[in-house]
Amino acid sequence: MSVIVMSAPAHAATETNFFSGTISAGASASWVWNNANPHTAVYKVGLSPTGASTSAACAFEVTNEWYERLNTGERKFHFTIKNVGSIACGTNVILSSLNGSTIASTGGMEPSEIKAFSTQLTQYGQIADMGLIGLLPAGATSSNTCRFKVLRTWYQRVPQGDVAQPVYLHAEVQNIGSIACSADVVKGIAPTESRLSLRTLGAGSSTGIVWNNANPTTATHVINVEPVELGCTMQVTRHYYRQVINSNGSTERELVLTLKNIGSAQCSARPILSRI
Repeated sequence: MSVIVMSAPAHAATETNFFSGTISAGASASWVWNNANPHTAVYKVGLSPTGASTSAACAFEVTNEWYERLNTGERKFHFTIKNVGSIACGTNVILSSLNGSTIASTGGMEPSEIKAFSTQLTQYGQIADMGLIGLLPAGATSSNTCRFKVLRTWYQRVPQGDVAQPVYLHAEVQNIGSIACSADVVKGIAPTESRLSLRTLGAGSSTGIVWNNANPTTATHVINVEPVELGCTMQVTRHYYRQVINSNGSTERELVLTLKNIGSAQCSARPILSRI
């Protein structure tokens, strides 16, 4: 696995695009984004694979993302991508950010400790503003940095009062460093742009979904889920990008995701998308 260190501009970058180089099938590459400012920026990596053949797609997935804070105050964003296809190819890497605000503090957490946090996305009906969770670690020493990652996120519609039926975004965060420290949990906001078709899933079951023509190819997609019934709890367990060559010779970027019902009863939900 290769590691390349990059430096962010002094201002908050909404999009930076670079080519990964050719990566063998099954291999990974990692990057570090230094000076990840402002400290409330929330980062998301988009991918635009290139190099598909007429018989095989070029497919890449982000397999790891985490935040690090040094005792100097500098914040870093780390991410790893993997070639999940069957051929050697490359991808344009689109590092994007959203302006965010702090919604909670983890308090002191020991190494490997996990805590869950929740934030309301909507009070009634449909989600207008989607959420993306980031972290601002604190408590590094001169010999050890403070490191945190978002382990997973999921969505639930819950009863609240007589009328409101809000959707909540839940997140599990983990101290992945070697010292006890803390982090601010930060939420970035993006307006909802697209709603995919409604899916009904039994408890514990999953379905695959393909978003064709994931354009423009320079865009990073933020994915949320909008459950329908009260108590419905859904999670996007995986998502990746692939390039395919159509029968007419044109190339197409697709966003592939897996939606899972992690609740205890059958219910319905629709993935919703935004672009950065």
